[in-house]
Amino acid sequence: MLSSFPKRSLPLRICVIAFFSGVVFTSVFAEDVPFSSGAALSSGEALSSDDTSPTPAQLAMLEMMQQRVAKTPEHSDSWRSLGRLQNTLGDPETALASTRRAIELDPFNAAAHFDLGQLLVAAGHPDQAQSHFDRVYQIAPESAYAEQLKQQGVADRRSGTAVLGTPEISPNGPSTQPFSAAILFPQDPPDPSNQAPVQPASYAIQSFDGADDLEQRFDQLESEVLEPLHRLRVFFETGVLYNSNVTLTPISRELAQSDSASFQAFANPDLDWKWIRTETMRMGPMFRGYFTANEATFEEFNLASFQPGAFLERDFQLGQNEAIGRLEYIFANDFFDGEQVGERHSATASITLIRPDLDAIYGYLTVAQSDFRDDGLDPNQTSLDGTTVTAGISRFFQTGWDRLPTHSLGIDLESADTEGADYRYKSINLHGSAGWEITDRWKFIPTWGIGLRDYGDFTGPVARDEFFWRLHGRLQYAFTDSIAIAVVAGHDRFASDNPDYDTERSEGGLVLTFTR
Repeated sequence: MLSSFPKRSLPLRICVIAFFSGVVFTSVFAEDVPFSSGAALSSGEALSSDDTSPTPAQLAMLEMMQQRVAKTPEHSDSWRSLGRLQNTLGDPETALASTRRAIELDPFNAAAHFDLGQLLVAAGHPDQAQSHFDRVYQIAPESAYAEQLKQQGVADRRSGTAVLGTPEISPNGPSTQPFSAAILFPQDPPDPSNQAPVQPASYAIQSFDGADDLEQRFDQLESEVLEPLHRLRVFFETGVLYNSNVTLTPISRELAQSDSASFQAFANPDLDWKWIRTETMRMGPMFRGYFTANEATFEEFNLASFQPGAFLERDFQLGQNEAIGRLEYIFANDFFDGEQVGERHSATASITLIRPDLDAIYGYLTVAQSDFRDDGLDPNQTSLDGTTVTAGISRFFQTGWDRLPTHSLGIDLESADTEGADYRYKSINLHGSAGWEITDRWKFIPTWGIGLRDYGDFTGPVARDEFFWRLHGRLQYAFTDSIAIAVVAGHDRFASDNPDYDTERSEGGLVLTFTR
């Protein structure tokens, strides 16, 4: 779903992702939402026979979907998504028209054939539905859609006689027994045409401010909104960069100048499993990892960070705002070239607010405890062990422009209370991004950051306070709705009066991204 929206353009997708996240679980994609019929939907009409009217958030979501198909009228999956929403909000007749339009635009859209067949069954036309079920078997015989039809008793007529079983249709019309949304709209198969919008690369281990935490959070929200029936969320990116300073990593904390330019392969998996899920709550295990491999000369800086953890999140109302609260815990083991560098425990509490004007606000607080293996010659001066506290807030503004729909602006504060005085600092960072829609497939996403680190307890003769800025960008092409390639480039600068810590880094390369 939402496949016509920009793929992984963070600023553009934030408003859409966050808005949907706050209302979708209780209004559209809950697993036990009844299938109901009704008249054409408007703000003053009833949603179903129990006279439950749609909420303003639901109507705003419907308007957003209608604007999407108006903007990209030739996109099959956009019409299919609109049909799903119209049906769930009690407008099956319009849903039929939208889903038929999806098939007109793409006769090989197996998901649309499945949806249309289910709508026709519910409307009391099983014979018409069967032809679309046959198309599902022809187009995607090994898909989850075909499997779902078998569970419903719809036989594959390529190998036998079709028998339309569950759900039963009475002679007078549809069964009064409610459908489950999980039956009507089953888990999407791993078919690129039906996957969530693809995400461009963030190569999170490469950045130094709160923008990466923000990116990860909305990856999670986007997956739940776009594929709510998938318990397993998968995000994986890999690629090759030319890095002018491979020692400059957040793991090392050194931020020291060195002549260490190298080509660098990397991989970044990010997974979570919704072990427990209700209409308003989700929880389960998660895993992240960051892995890099440099040229042989710099193998000692090959980084591996293993990060298992767990999460809990809940949707609720906060004043006039839709809200999504989340708690997560991560235990990280970090290695350079197979040798353990240290371990970290971190806990993050975050909240996403979706305002009535559909601007989104995201805030978080992270507390991390680090234990590094090497404390140096004088731990009071050189130890990296200690507690780091980070807090940040970001807002996403809508512009009303088609080519630059939204932009973001955020601020982060961080305090690293290390045992070693030379690494104890306080910092402030500003960061922002924008998303330029060049075409439906091409996107350009510039990001920037600026900040200051104050090492007030540094013991050296020359202060190591650092003024930091970065400018990054990526030009992305989406092959499918699940796979994209991006050309990335960027520069990071840490300016300091202390020559030992005055450093910079340039990097660029190709990144391949897969999402599910």
